[in-house]
Amino acid sequence: MSDISYLRPGMKNYLGQSLGLSALVMAFLLILSAVSKETMLGGFTLRKMDILSDIRPEEAQEIIDSSAFFVDTLPEVVLVDTSAAEPNLPRPAVDSMLFGQVIEDYTFNDKGMRPFFAAVDSIRIKGKKVRVAFFGDSFIEGDILLGDLRDTLQSVWGGAGVGFVPITSEIARFRRSFLQKVQSGWRTYSIVNNEGNTAPLGINGHIYFPSPNASVHYEGTSQYAFRHTAAWSDVRLFYRASDGLRFVWQVEGAGPHEAALSATRKSISVWEYNEPGIRGFAARFPQSEGLTLYGASLESGPGIYFDNFSTRGNSGGKLCLIKPEMIQAFDEHQQYDLIILQFGLNAVTNSLNNIKWYQAELDKTYTHIREAFPNTPVLIISVPDRGGKVRGELATMISVPYIVEMQRGLARKHGFMFYDFYHGMGGYNSMVRLSAARHPTLVNKDYTHLTHEGGRMVGLQLGALLLKEQQHFINQQIQ
Repeated sequence: MSDISYLRPGMKNYLGQSLGLSALVMAFLLILSAVSKETMLGGFTLRKMDILSDIRPEEAQEIIDSSAFFVDTLPEVVLVDTSAAEPNLPRPAVDSMLFGQVIEDYTFNDKGMRPFFAAVDSIRIKGKKVRVAFFGDSFIEGDILLGDLRDTLQSVWGGAGVGFVPITSEIARFRRSFLQKVQSGWRTYSIVNNEGNTAPLGINGHIYFPSPNASVHYEGTSQYAFRHTAAWSDVRLFYRASDGLRFVWQVEGAGPHEAALSATRKSISVWEYNEPGIRGFAARFPQSEGLTLYGASLESGPGIYFDNFSTRGNSGGKLCLIKPEMIQAFDEHQQYDLIILQFGLNAVTNSLNNIKWYQAELDKTYTHIREAFPNTPVLIISVPDRGGKVRGELATMISVPYIVEMQRGLARKHGFMFYDFYHGMGGYNSMVRLSAARHPTLVNKDYTHLTHEGGRMVGLQLGALLLKEQQHFINQQIQ
């Protein structure tokens, strides 16, 4: 028989107390909903909330004035006075009407993108490989955005292959521009997870240590809309080896071969193989002691190559963990013609309390990048829009336009170029508007990341921007 002793007569009834407590909680929540701003209570910040937002008549809800978020109304970023130390002074910001429409040139020598487009001219004239190092966060992982940007410009300027690829990747199955079979037997460290590692990280912010018989496997694919990554002719492995080591490799359609990885005399070594029309490459490393891998590059002939150096969770400051001498060692082999930095999403909040520390973090990062690439043009791509709950409504998160303006100010301070990605996407509430699209869906449910289809839209937009800037360069050359 079940125990029903809790119904025994004479036992105290707590129903009235429970109802009273519920009423007090409801009253407290209603009071918080009536408060228009975040409130401090006992040292804690209580965020603005509205428990009636779903049933309140629309005309009674608080309306957010979007004009308060326009960049031209934001306070000017305070820049360090460098006039006593050097003659390079920040240039004035461009007219706000041009935000998102042009690449803003704040270079001290007024050359802007001209060195880059001169290199692009050399593709046709001298058979040059033009390389772009694209450092970013999860917004570009899986070649979202970057895959279509690469594909667009390779169609115009030439080149085939994805360029630099990691040894292993947590998003390997998510990337569409090529296939990377995930293999076991690797110990991986990165700029966001480097505990216990003392070896220098590679240019992509990662380092890979194999166990015996660890392997890598890359394949081209024509399954998606990319036209230039299904095949390539050059494979290069970036590594360090304490002594000459043997490894096994093969290309699709052929048997395995054995080759030697010579001992590294400088910071890194490169093993290279060339054959037209490679559609798959695999390598196995029976000997692992004293061997470190940094990545590979898959490419074919003269043209444009975008190396995707994305790291999930990186707000930009972690780039300082990559030693300048290591970056320069890679650059000796790659000879980058443009550096792009795209960060900010991981610093976006609904508060402005983080702007100063994030400005200080990016200031150090920009100094670090200039030290590592002293003569290479640098383009800062601002944080894009990010949506979230703002005062009970789905809207652009409060700090987004302030971070954009801060990044513009730092680009001016360091003499970099700048692209206002926030306004280029459409400005205030652009992520919310894009999220309304169906068939295809353009934005993930976090209102932060694009889908592959959304990345295609923005990648094509950035490709068109670079082609427009190139035409401006050509027109200047003619004059």
